[in-house]
Amino acid sequence: MDLTTNHIYSDLRKTKEELVQRLDKECCSPLAKPYIEAELKDIETALKKIETGTFGTCEVSGELMPLELLQIIPTLKSIEDCKTVNYVISKH
Repeated sequence: MDLTTNHIYSDLRKTKEELVQRLDKECCSPLAKPYIEAELKDIETALKKIETGTFGTCEVSGELMPLELLQIIPTLKSIEDCKTVNYVISKH
């Protein structure tokens, strides 16, 4: 695992712990709970990809995704996700 991927992995693990703690607290809003659970699922998927060496590969085409976007949003799954993010970023 290279230094950048290692940093992303550490950040994802920390975020996962924070979200799990938020879910465990009784004060978690029932409205927010499904969003937190969905984010946790995406984080767990990204962590597994890092562990298996498939992180950064598009789930649809198998192409490599831009690392600079994965550093910002490590839960991106496809080139289409990257295009959407780039579109939103370019509009601001």
